[in-house]
Amino acid sequence: MGFQVISLDMFQTLVNVNSRIDQIWQPILADRFHSEAAGRHAADLLARFMEEWSRSRDTAAFILLREIYGRSFEQLFRERGIVCSHREAAEILFREHRLAHFYEDTQDFLASVAGKYQLCITSDADDAMIPDFYRSYGARLFTSEQCLSYKNDSGNKIFKDLIRHYQVPPGEILHIGDSKADVLGAKREGIAACWINRGGQSWELEPKPDYTVRSFTELAGILGSAG
Repeated sequence: MGFQVISLDMFQTLVNVNSRIDQIWQPILADRFHSEAAGRHAADLLARFMEEWSRSRDTAAFILLREIYGRSFEQLFRERGIVCSHREAAEILFREHRLAHFYEDTQDFLASVAGKYQLCITSDADDAMIPDFYRSYGARLFTSEQCLSYKNDSGNKIFKDLIRHYQVPPGEILHIGDSKADVLGAKREGIAACWINRGGQSWELEPKPDYTVRSFTELAGILGSAG
C-alpha cells in the first residue's frame, strides 16, 4: 500500500533555524554581539524554552509559542543583564524563523513530491513563524496555533485534525520530522513516521519510527518501494 499524503515538519526538517542565530542575536545584543556569545545565548534560551514549554503543557490551557518564548527571553535577559524587551526579542525570533535557510536537499525533495502526493506542513509553531514557501508546493498548513495542540500532547489533536481533513486511512499518511514528538505523536494515530536524523543520533524510545533517514535524498527509495 502506498502513501497518499506526506506531512512535513518545518523547523530543523525543511529549514535550519540555526542558520539565523547571528541574525537573531545581533539586534538583541547590539554592541555586545559576537558569534560565540550568540551561540551560547541561543543554547541557554533553548534550555529555558524547553522548561517553560514543558510547564505549559502540564496546564489545561493552550499557550502560544510567542508567550512561551517571551517568558524564556525575559528570564534569560534578567539573569544575564541583557537590556532588551522580551516582546521585541520574540518578534525578532519569529522573523528569523521565517527567513531560515533550506537544507541543501529540501527544494529537490519538495519538487519531487509536489503533485505526486497531497502535501502538508505539520508544525509546532505559531502561524507567524512559518515561512510561506510551502504555498508554492500546494501544501496545506497545520500549526499548533491553528489546532490548539502540540505534537504528542495529551489530546494529540494536531494529528487527529490532519487525518480528519484528508479522510484517508492513517497508514496512507507519512509524517516526516526531526523530533521525538513527530514520531510518537504520528504513531499514536496510526500514521507512518519517518525520523529525519541529520545528526546521526540513536533512537531509544518505543515505538520506533517506521523509517529513519539522514537526509531527504534517502527517502526516494522508501517512497518508491512504498508506492
